Amino acid sequence: MLGADVLAAGPWGIAALRPQALFGLEGLDPLVHSVVWSMSFNTLAFLVGSFLSFPTPLERLQGASFVNALSPVGGARSWAVSGAGAEELLVMAQRIVGGRDAQALFEAEAADQGKGGYLPEVTPDFLERLERMLAGSVGGATAHAMVAQIIGGASVSVDDLMKVADEAQQIMEYSARLEAQSEELRRTAKQLQVANEKLMALSVQKDAFLSQISHELRTPMTSIRSFSEILRQSEGLAPEERQRYAGVIHDEALRLTRLLDDLLDLSVLESGQVSLNTGETALDAVISAALAATGAEEDGFEVLRESGGESVRLVTDPDRLTQVFINLISNARKYCDAEPPVLRIVTRDLGDRVTVDFIDNGSGVPGDAQELIFEKFSRLTDQRAAGSAGLGLAICREIMLRLGGSIRYLPGQGGGAFRVSLPRAAARAA
Repeated sequence: MLGADVLAAGPWGIAALRPQALFGLEGLDPLVHSVVWSMSFNTLAFLVGSFLSFPTPLERLQGASFVNALSPVGGARSWAVSGAGAEELLVMAQRIVGGRDAQALFEAEAADQGKGGYLPEVTPDFLERLERMLAGSVGGATAHAMVAQIIGGASVSVDDLMKVADEAQQIMEYSARLEAQSEELRRTAKQLQVANEKLMALSVQKDAFLSQISHELRTPMTSIRSFSEILRQSEGLAPEERQRYAGVIHDEALRLTRLLDDLLDLSVLESGQVSLNTGETALDAVISAALAATGAEEDGFEVLRESGGESVRLVTDPDRLTQVFINLISNARKYCDAEPPVLRIVTRDLGDRVTVDFIDNGSGVPGDAQELIFEKFSRLTDQRAAGSAGLGLAICREIMLRLGGSIRYLPGQGGGAFRVSLPRAAARAA
């Protein structure tokens, strides 16, 4: 409640702010006086706010709807033609549905009206048919708005504009889905292309294998037959010659046996019929056995063992694991082209698995061949150069799969590098 002194003298003694005589306006009823000043101040604030701000698109649509609230709105079937030309409609229809379909509609309409050519009279019935044809391509609301904009004889309501916006949004979403599907198809095509290239490479390897295996089988058999015939037909051979010929036959038989053993071993592993003799063994003992079997530390081939993680005991098949290590060490010794050749064996106990890396200082495996070296019959050198059929790494992969581990090539190590990994379930710390 205001005190009597405020009503008489105004707030802080300012007479112009007296409630019943604000700014000198006197003689009015108090209610009328307050309504006049309240409406004035609100109107002034509204005008100032309107001039200082810019309406949003939604506010403009709402304003248009408010201003045209009592204006008649024409629907798709209440066209009011105001002298629009058929030529503009034909140009628009050709851009949307194509020249052939648009010209067919306009020519048929002109024929129905008894006219020739492609420009009929613009009638409400014709506009309805034109709108239905355009709606199949751009949507009903958009077609109605476009035709209405050209003929200028029908109003476009806020609802029509909102429908146009909805249709545009649906078209954008559909376009985005098509783009995503197109991208997925491109990725699938790329994967199929890579798979096809790999299959073609494998087919070439298979053909090379057939040629190689024929050569590998024929060569020892030819040597065995030739030298056995010499021993059988030559009675006057010296003991030294007999011993040398018998040695050749023995070596060629061993070579043939190794080849057949590789083929049989791979076949058994791939069929899943192999039986594993699992037991507890020391990892460092397996590595030492593999080095001794290959004679890797002879002939100037240096082997460096980083044995920080070798002190683990594995529950595995030691013979099969030794077979994998022998193959990797033999490959490093055979294909390392550095001088002097060096092989590093790095063992790590990573907690959930145990890894053994075999890294030499040679040139390594080319990038385009890294995906194929574990395939059957894969050889990086000439098929007849090293006397093998290219089954070693394929056998290693199958063995590690049966042991619950893995083997893979490590690129970017400065040389040939392979990693043998065994899961923690198959390893136990010493």
